[in-house]
Amino acid sequence: MILAAGFGTRLRPLTDRLPKPLVPVAGLPMLAFNLRRMRALQPATLVVNGHYRARELEAFLLTSAYGLRRVIFLHESRLLDTGGALLNAAPYLKGPFFVTMNADVLSDIELVGALAQHLRRRALVTMLLHDCPRYNQVEIDTQSRLLGFGCSANSGAETVLAYTGIQICSPLLLDLLVREKAGSAFSLISFYRRLLASGRRDLMGYRVDCGTRYYWRDLGTPEDLSAVERDLSLNAGLKRRLGGG
Repeated sequence: MILAAGFGTRLRPLTDRLPKPLVPVAGLPMLAFNLRRMRALQPATLVVNGHYRARELEAFLLTSAYGLRRVIFLHESRLLDTGGALLNAAPYLKGPFFVTMNADVLSDIELVGALAQHLRRRALVTMLLHDCPRYNQVEIDTQSRLLGFGCSANSGAETVLAYTGIQICSPLLLDLLVREKAGSAFSLISFYRRLLASGRRDLMGYRVDCGTRYYWRDLGTPEDLSAVERDLSLNAGLKRRLGGG
């Protein structure tokens, strides 16, 4: 699933007339990069949600599936936040695991290692994490188990890292989500906090090196977009690796 329903307020005025996922990056809508990245996973079904300027987003998906076998667009008449969006998409998320990705993240992170750990440790959730001081707030212990979010005092965290916007989830997560009120708006991070508070120890982190091995950028601001454009101009192969070539 690609989470694509935000308003993109930090990208104004670019988002005054476009939904955030269709803002161009190096000549392509940012969503195109992630559609092509998802295609490499060969999903049976890809779900994309939308709220702000949803008609334009849906029209793009109808004409730009990039070889994906089945794309489902879910129009949220009101914004459901990340947890509510996932609950809304639950009927379409089948299989031994599913992947979610934020639409405003651009990366070439490979999932093989994270998936192997996720399955081996029978994790409920495996969040891909990296060291990015601007966003570091996910607390993990020496066994890579999630402890909390937001650098809470006395958490016992060994390391505090940043969420890449990519995670691998067990279908058991959906069984827990259905206990929430259908159609309600709630944050997935808040839901994870409640699971941790209840004593669950199967929420995991998986650290990736986005300093030297992988590329990662959040596309939240015009400055971030400019930085990506600069990076692409200096590295001829980067656009292809990111799914834009």
